[in-house]
Amino acid sequence: MKQLIISEWERLWKRKTTWLLFIAIPILVFAAAKYYQKQNLSFTKNDPQFAVAGNFPILGLSEMLMTAFNIIILLLAAFIITDEYRTGQLRMVMIRSYSFQKVFFAKFIVMVGVLTLYLIIYFIISYLIGSLMFSRPEAYSQFYHKDSFTLLEGFIYNLKFYGVAWLTLLAMSCVLIFIATISYSTTTALGAGVGFLLLSLVFQYTLRLFQPILGNEMTTKLYFSSILAIQTEGITAMLSENAQQFSWMYYILIGYILLFGLFLFFVTRKKDNFL
Repeated sequence: MKQLIISEWERLWKRKTTWLLFIAIPILVFAAAKYYQKQNLSFTKNDPQFAVAGNFPILGLSEMLMTAFNIIILLLAAFIITDEYRTGQLRMVMIRSYSFQKVFFAKFIVMVGVLTLYLIIYFIISYLIGSLMFSRPEAYSQFYHKDSFTLLEGFIYNLKFYGVAWLTLLAMSCVLIFIATISYSTTTALGAGVGFLLLSLVFQYTLRLFQPILGNEMTTKLYFSSILAIQTEGITAMLSENAQQFSWMYYILIGYILLFGLFLFFVTRKKDNFL
């Protein structure tokens, strides 16, 4: 199994798409930094939205998490799962006496590994670019916290933020990999994946219309049943002083992982339907 994972890892890095995605990291971070330089003109230094070197890693990630990172997951899932299913490349791996589920599990591990590496590099580059393009005060304001954060406290907070962000990406991976697995072509996988993301956005905004009927508490819980909502607003709420809706959002993410993980388990058992 270890050798299979290593083999899949090497196969993934032979793709130009993988290298292009990693080369794009500095570009994404720089684009986010330029955006926040303009945004700083609209805020005071005491506002949590005011970007400084210490908080830029989370501000920069929050801009890209729902868009760029989810698209990266979709592209990886479509090209290393759906495309290989339909072009017959997977048959060559199966010839080496590996079961379909083992091959699939290896691909899943490799995808999660690549996403983890991507997030780590994004974190490091965000700190580097943030230090070059923003001021470096000894303390700064943080979302949903009364007291200012020191650089060390901010660093610990940033690690927690990236940890929860990684969990949201894992949950999203389970959903989009499931979609890629049951799709009959790469185009279908990409279209269905984009459709899922768009429907999630529509759900978030439509739900607000029913707030007078559902009440604030129910609306909030339903709103944060969406992975996209957790990515855009939920992480800062989870890491607030009062840990708003922390348990709810945590269980929602775990629920996505377990539910779609179970779906994938049963789907991959019927390997003849997908090869």
